[in-house]
Amino acid sequence: MKLNIMGPLQRLGKALMGAVAVLPVAAILGGVGYWIASVAGQDNVVAQLLVSSGGAVLDNLGWIFAVAIAFGLAKDSNGASALSGFLAYATFMKLLGPDAVAGYRGIEDPEALTGDEAVEWAAEGWNAVGDGNVLFGILAGIMAAMVYNRFHGTKLPDFLAFFSGRRLVPILTALFAIVVSAILYFVWPFIYHALFNFGTSIQGLGAAGAGIYGVANRLLIPTGLHHALNSVFWFDVIGINDIGNFQSGQSTIDAAAAATSAAECPGIWENGQCTVDGVVGRYQAGFFPIMMFGLPGAALAMYLRADKGRRKVIGSLMAAGALASFFTGVTEPLEFSFMFVAPLLYVVHALLTGLSVFIASAMEWTAGFGFSAGFVDMLLSSQNPLANKWYMLLIMGVIFFALYFVIFYYLIGWFNLKTPGRGDEEDAPEDDDAATGDDKTAASASRIIEGLGGKDNIDSLDYCTTRLRVGVKDRALVDDPTIKRAGISGVIHPSEKNVQVIVGPSVQFMFDEVNHQLRTGSASVATKSAKPSEEARPAEKIGTDIQLHAPFEGTVVPLSEVPDESFAQGMVGEGFAVIPTVIDAFDVCAPVDGTITMVFKTGHAFGMRTEEGLDLLIHIGIDTVELKGEGFTKLAAKGDVVRAGTPIIAVESEKLRERGINLITPVVCPTGKQIAGVDIEHEGRADQSVSVARVRPAEH
Repeated sequence: MKLNIMGPLQRLGKALMGAVAVLPVAAILGGVGYWIASVAGQDNVVAQLLVSSGGAVLDNLGWIFAVAIAFGLAKDSNGASALSGFLAYATFMKLLGPDAVAGYRGIEDPEALTGDEAVEWAAEGWNAVGDGNVLFGILAGIMAAMVYNRFHGTKLPDFLAFFSGRRLVPILTALFAIVVSAILYFVWPFIYHALFNFGTSIQGLGAAGAGIYGVANRLLIPTGLHHALNSVFWFDVIGINDIGNFQSGQSTIDAAAAATSAAECPGIWENGQCTVDGVVGRYQAGFFPIMMFGLPGAALAMYLRADKGRRKVIGSLMAAGALASFFTGVTEPLEFSFMFVAPLLYVVHALLTGLSVFIASAMEWTAGFGFSAGFVDMLLSSQNPLANKWYMLLIMGVIFFALYFVIFYYLIGWFNLKTPGRGDEEDAPEDDDAATGDDKTAASASRIIEGLGGKDNIDSLDYCTTRLRVGVKDRALVDDPTIKRAGISGVIHPSEKNVQVIVGPSVQFMFDEVNHQLRTGSASVATKSAKPSEEARPAEKIGTDIQLHAPFEGTVVPLSEVPDESFAQGMVGEGFAVIPTVIDAFDVCAPVDGTITMVFKTGHAFGMRTEEGLDLLIHIGIDTVELKGEGFTKLAAKGDVVRAGTPIIAVESEKLRERGINLITPVVCPTGKQIAGVDIEHEGRADQSVSVARVRPAEH
């Protein structure tokens, strides 16, 4: 059985963002408060009020993460899951807090311990168990969500019926939290010791460690798992807590002055002193030159390298992405414009990010953010007492603007990289040009649903900061070019059954519209392979065996011989495959009488339906979608009624063989509920006049 690890990790990343999203309010309150204090003095009441209000977030991140993750991971995002997360964390704090553990061990005052006893107590990490412990918050949230998802529909006997369903979840969560607390009592000292050593080793690498983190941060963006990595460096998971310590400003400076050991130091402990100036913020500062200047430089290069006839459109896209990156630090609209079409540029981008973080850390130029490294956060950060020569990041940014521009401009030209506006033009949206406002969102949502294979192919739908996260039933029905025509930034496939649609900062509105169209069942969300009227295509109409012909002259083989796991293991559907024997060129024909239901824009596949209602998918070659239409010519269109043997796609086989393309062609029935099985009756050499397989209909 194939384990799907990516799906749960991506859902966790999305849930983490629910907690991270509250940090901007702390940054705004703290930033404005420090600015007032710099003008009116540290004793100003308004400044103290604002800084303390920001601390209400930063000092309680453990609670926030517990509630946000429990809510975000729950199947239906119900309030009972959030309450359960709160109770789980409260139980952890009550049973595992330093006072509780000291009581178990007969210690009256842990702070009064000296010598080896004090060292042993500090090494076990019980002082780290408090309101701001993000790791405990994550554990509490995950546990609460698991309990909710498992028991929220549980029915109890009538005399206990009041406590059934969602009311049962908080009760069970509290009980499970007691058991988990007992386990953590023995496990936590080992976890803390390992994590503390890991954090110390990263800090021990100094600027080099910060640079390595910067590279890894960007390389994980395509998977959506960078949020988990960020938690290690930005929050109090292993003691680094770069964002929390920076935003705490004067409190962090005071804590450093009072520190008497490495365990109490919020920065770097060396020679008996705790240093925070130029240190706290090192895992944030280097992102400002990249997001405010570097990526806009890349956008300018891509604009100038675009075909002249398409620069107007590309210019508007690049300008919007550059402004978002500069002001807010939201970089994904720009990054996804070249991440997959020119991966070399993305690797360069990751390396340059690491270089920027390294330089800022080495020079001890520090600034921090509550959301991302954009102009707004830079402005607020400048008044923080821990901001150290922050203005040098702006000078550094100008240099990185030039670096990005020059490197991207010449690499695009030297390697003829297909960045936006270069190479084959994307089909323009059919009717979207006149759409504005909500109408445009509705039209884009409809196109996204169409590209995902329609309503029936969508298994789950969620979203995070900039992307829709979609679970699909059949990947073969997903058409990336159709999705991209909705005006989105990109499409990625982190696993066989998961698709991420990169929308940008307005993703919530797109999610709401897509979700609305899926729930209301409008005509625009019918399954891609469906006719406009579902009544015209019920599977029950398939009552007799259907004979399928070879789509071209070749050798008929079982699907198990297809060198693609999804086809070979029957994930896409049952059927057969044909290996072409023609060398120069051939036509892929309809294997049966019916109607063409779709022809992929790239020409590498098409779908059809027989009069009996049987759906078929004919997929030409392996990984041929990457050819973007090269070597294929469409001879038929969606809606055409054809006879068996009618040419649908012309293939330049000789040209493709020279490139090493495997043209084995699966013919499958993607809708498994329609059929009882497919029998290959003519394995071996066959032409289009020969019936090679028989489809046995399902019994209804």
